Amino acid sequence: MLSAVNCRHRDLEQTLIRPHGPFVVWDALRVALSLASLIFILAGCGGASMEGHSDGGQDQNSSRGRGNEEASIVSEMSVRDMVGQMFVVSVGGTEPDYYIEKMVRERNIGGVILFGYNMRSEEQVESLVGPLQKLSIETEPAVPLFVAVDQEGGDIASGPWVSPQPAAAEVGSRGDPDEARDIAATMGRQILRAGINTDLAPVVDTGFGVAIGNRSYGEDPELVARMGAAAVDGFEEAGVISAAKHFPNHGPATSDSHVSLPIIRHDAKTLQSYDLPPFDAAVDAGVPMVMVGHLVYPAIDPHNPASLSRDAISLLRRDLGFEGVVVTDDLAMAGAKGGGTPAEAAVEAVGAGADLLIISSPPQQQAEAYDAVVAAVESGEIPRAGIRESIERVLAVKEKYDLRGAERH
Repeated sequence: MLSAVNCRHRDLEQTLIRPHGPFVVWDALRVALSLASLIFILAGCGGASMEGHSDGGQDQNSSRGRGNEEASIVSEMSVRDMVGQMFVVSVGGTEPDYYIEKMVRERNIGGVILFGYNMRSEEQVESLVGPLQKLSIETEPAVPLFVAVDQEGGDIASGPWVSPQPAAAEVGSRGDPDEARDIAATMGRQILRAGINTDLAPVVDTGFGVAIGNRSYGEDPELVARMGAAAVDGFEEAGVISAAKHFPNHGPATSDSHVSLPIIRHDAKTLQSYDLPPFDAAVDAGVPMVMVGHLVYPAIDPHNPASLSRDAISLLRRDLGFEGVVVTDDLAMAGAKGGGTPAEAAVEAVGAGADLLIISSPPQQQAEAYDAVVAAVESGEIPRAGIRESIERVLAVKEKYDLRGAERH
């Protein structure tokens, strides 16, 4: 059925997140390049010899060099380190504990996700995430963490220091993209003050179905597309990573993927005209992450939820031209587990092409999921080449948003 979905291809130059190198290596490389340039000038070799070379050509050569360097270094990472970067896990309380520190130190996790019970104040959150960032940066391979929240506005607002914002439905009813942009920028700046660098927003689902309600901007996909793209711009303005969710569209669902597996029986034409346009617009706006939801679209894949479906993730990449990070909704949810375990869901999600896995299960289940993915890669069930590509995308986003610099600030 995918062949019937004829979304136009996008200009990848607008949405491509160019790869950059891992952080410690690139700090050294920048210093080396600066010294080389100084020697070049002092030797009198500059000037006329560079005339006629365009800045664009230099930029392209530099970008290719960075990409080659990153690919080389990622290829030298151990399987355990690469797999760890794919995990974003929950934290047990309001301060670092043995379990989360062990996940950072021994499993090289890619990030943490915070919920309301983790956050009492801006200062307390800063004291929670600061030591974890420091530990991650000081532990080889020295990569900073995604620190993520669901801060959407309305009822979905877990940061108590963040100023209250209207729900998306109220914003959508006024139809002003500038308002959506300003709200996202405000939330982004305020969460960033506490060390939170990733907001799992905006919701770009069309419709007010179960589990979405007033989290959606509306029932008109063109309206949702405009508002969602503006919100992406707002988060970008604030310097915060955003994630458009829940692909391909949770809006029409009549059940909640937290407790069941919704099935949305839209045909290919409806999928193209109603469900996908807001995600298409978010991709065009340069959204760095797209969250895939736990819901079955038989027109895409009749057997698997989008979060565990190679067909769904291929649709996102091929037809919408998305080159960023594909992140799953929480694999602790019933819609992902389907009576199984988070470990089984994690292996399926990575096998389907997901780059980043959210797991809010208890620490033992987080560790079991990590071990299961490592075992699947080492056995050949999951190709190492796919893991490397995922880690290159993850590191590219972390480098683009300068998470190391944000930690220093």
